[in-house]
Amino acid sequence: MPSTSVPLDRDGFHAGYINVPASMNHSAWSNQRVPLFSIKNGEGPCCLLLGGSHGDEYEGPIALSHLVHGGLQPEDIQGQVIVLPALNTPAVQAGARLSPLDGGNMNRAFPGNPRGTITERIADFVTRELIPRCDVVVDLHSGGRSLNFIPCAFVPVQKTDAATQEIMKLANAFDAPLTVIIREPSAAEMIDTEVEQQDKRILATELGGSALASATTVAITHHGLRGVLHAMGIIAENPVWTGPEASQSDRQTLLVDGLQHYTYADETGIYECSHELGAYVEKGQQIGYLHFADRVERPPLPVTANTSGVLFCTAGQGLVQRGDALAVVGHVET
Repeated sequence: MPSTSVPLDRDGFHAGYINVPASMNHSAWSNQRVPLFSIKNGEGPCCLLLGGSHGDEYEGPIALSHLVHGGLQPEDIQGQVIVLPALNTPAVQAGARLSPLDGGNMNRAFPGNPRGTITERIADFVTRELIPRCDVVVDLHSGGRSLNFIPCAFVPVQKTDAATQEIMKLANAFDAPLTVIIREPSAAEMIDTEVEQQDKRILATELGGSALASATTVAITHHGLRGVLHAMGIIAENPVWTGPEASQSDRQTLLVDGLQHYTYADETGIYECSHELGAYVEKGQQIGYLHFADRVERPPLPVTANTSGVLFCTAGQGLVQRGDALAVVGHVET
């Protein structure tokens, strides 16, 4: 069973690990260690900050590393902030979406299993020991290698409109250029569903992609985290935008509530996106091409949008396989 020596009930700054016993071919008595931080000052709300659920998404680990290494002290807060900068540590160390130890996708492993794979045991610890302590979970994602997003906050649709609106308030506080209200197609195994079942609130993000972290996406993450902590009453100071861009005006809200928003590759090829992120496209409009560099007789294959709206996500790399997502288009919410 995973365990930790970090005193989560004690005031102050505490750093340690979730210890996950594991027996593998190369290490019979291994102890996989997931970094865990607790910053606590008296009574008040608690926020759980997660990065590195997928190991090729870097804004979360970078921003949370700054936060726990001098960016946030106990005297700065009222309440508690629990931080896991690299939730799927084996995946982060490998720069891979999935854990190299068991092939586990951390965000498809919830609620976890205390006697399951390494990934399932980490998820189980979060489910049993951390989510019950907190009021809000912020799960920091970006597109990894395979996708590229306009930096956005994700609001998972809840069972009630009131609960969804509570998360919308957190998204407004995060203040990303884009907010996406989404009904996830595989929500049953995601942390979103576990948090909702425990009657807590979760805000997720998608903060760029192509397995890169830019100055702008990292600044958006820093600003957003402090915005959420301020909105919760954990920090007093309302953060001021200090990133590379002068402002974050023209914020939009989009809705994604079905597979019609996604365009997938029908074949393996090199994808050419013919529109910039943020462009408005119409249903049936050509939005890119698939190229077949190994076939002399095949011209580029047009790729079209399946619905009208804002193109906010595209493939994050040129070479795509059959079934890969090429584009996601959101309906504009007014």
